[in-house]
Amino acid sequence: MRRRPFTTTRRAALAGLAALAVAGCSRAPPDATPEGVVRLWLEKMESSADDGRAMREAYALLGPRARANLKERADRASRGQGRRYEPHEMLAEGRFGLRFRPKSMTAKIEGDDAWVEVKGDGADQRATVKCTREGGAWRIEPDLPDVLAPARREGG
Repeated sequence: MRRRPFTTTRRAALAGLAALAVAGCSRAPPDATPEGVVRLWLEKMESSADDGRAMREAYALLGPRARANLKERADRASRGQGRRYEPHEMLAEGRFGLRFRPKSMTAKIEGDDAWVEVKGDGADQRATVKCTREGGAWRIEPDLPDVLAPARREGG
């Protein structure tokens, strides 16, 4: 029995089937759910002391309000210290620590906002993390204090 050579049409069909098989097996990205982005953010923050890229990656998982807050802080620090600070540097690099180990996470989604209830072992080990949808991904909106306006001196 003689085999027929692959034609361009057959090659294209095989390539299409292979692409569908790969797409069908791929997982959704971790930030596709509020719980996933919280887990990923915690992972990046915990590894930031040992991995310089992790702090940038954790910053990228923040929502627009948090990023704007940290940008303003970086601008202020840059003016006050005489060197340029990047917004991701305003996260507490190497000083991040969990109060408890998360055991379960449950999200309550309302439109483009979500609140992730994080629970540990004990009854006192609970936290709520606000998230917001940005494009097709979820982002963390931690409760950061507002950046205060600079104090004005009297008479000037």
